[in-house]
Amino acid sequence: MTMQALSCEKCGVGVLVEKFSPAHTSIQWESDTSECPLISRSGSAPGDHGRECSALRGSIDRAVAQRVLTESHIELPVGQKLPRLH
Repeated sequence: MTMQALSCEKCGVGVLVEKFSPAHTSIQWESDTSECPLISRSGSAPGDHGRECSALRGSIDRAVAQRVLTESHIELPVGQKLPRLH
């Protein structure tokens, strides 16, 4: 699966999203995060753990629930297929 385009329902900022599981989401911003009104008002700096937009998170969750975004399913290697460092 590849990243899928999605816009925030609140402000319209566009991102690319790949959803691996309910707890794991990869987001790539198509513009500067300061264009998000919630992030710019938070005063957090890039890399801060609190740097999140609840409106975008809700948009992603609704898109998954409505099957606009599909979850990627990755089969991780197990047993003998598991890569080992030598």
